[in-house]
Amino acid sequence: MIIVLAIALNACDRDEIFEREQYKHVIALLSEGTFNIFAEEHDPADGDAEGYTDGYVAASCGGSLATTETTKLDLVEDADLLSRYNNESFAMEGYKYARYLPADRYIVENPTITIPQGERNGRMKVKVRAAGLSPDSVYFIPFRVAQCSVYELNPNKSTVLYRVYLKNFWASAKSVPSYSHRGIKVERGASNPINTMMTKQIFPVSGNEVRTFAGNKIISELKADLIEKWAIRLSMDTNGNVTISPWSETRFGMKITQIDGDPDYPNVFRLIDNGYGKIYKTFLLCYDYTDPDEGITYSVKEELKTENIITVK
Repeated sequence: MIIVLAIALNACDRDEIFEREQYKHVIALLSEGTFNIFAEEHDPADGDAEGYTDGYVAASCGGSLATTETTKLDLVEDADLLSRYNNESFAMEGYKYARYLPADRYIVENPTITIPQGERNGRMKVKVRAAGLSPDSVYFIPFRVAQCSVYELNPNKSTVLYRVYLKNFWASAKSVPSYSHRGIKVERGASNPINTMMTKQIFPVSGNEVRTFAGNKIISELKADLIEKWAIRLSMDTNGNVTISPWSETRFGMKITQIDGDPDYPNVFRLIDNGYGKIYKTFLLCYDYTDPDEGITYSVKEELKTENIITVK
């Protein structure tokens, strides 16, 4: 009997440990990677009257059984998280450092995540005004859990770097689209046009603006001086009319003149159906620009068309 009792007690202990481990509730902020990054795209077209769009920082509770208590996570911002990310990722390459999203571009009305009793997930709203953010910078808001009301907090998932990406109808900073360029380029006063073909990247700038590069210039590395010299801005109105302007207004910026009236390249944006159920986002542009390296002025007519098409269902 003693032997049987000992075996039974030992089995009960193992079951208790097993159940405790299986049913254990552990709280974690949702994120990815070594530095706990959670990224969201923000399209100003979806925003409120002040241009703010909604994003979220989320938390989840593990365990085999439903929670029996409401859990509250109090979050605070922690600049040291961003400093650690920059130092460990880029060391002395300061020009690559991620930036703290400016305080006037986001609102956290209630810095608390609530996971209701019986549920596993909760989230905290972050309102972001992304229009006008530089397409060449990385923006984070660093958060840390200051207090967890109940249950255990996973120490490796108690922080999050909330990354903000700007997007609009034409482009996204998260996955910068390539547009196929097909054009005609001719030196001013000459009569021997050159046919040009390449791919161009288009970067979002605001709710109705994008940035690209003039002519058929290939920019392999996005350095500040090359962007200033070669970049142009495309602004679209509600009717699809495009206004072309320099990206930089300094004396080093691109010298460009929009040419209107061309029937084939009327400076418009259109959705063009190829007749087989596929629609392409397409720019038809006409302008003169002065090559900042050669000092030669060229006239350009170009079609920019998305390689990622819209499929009609």
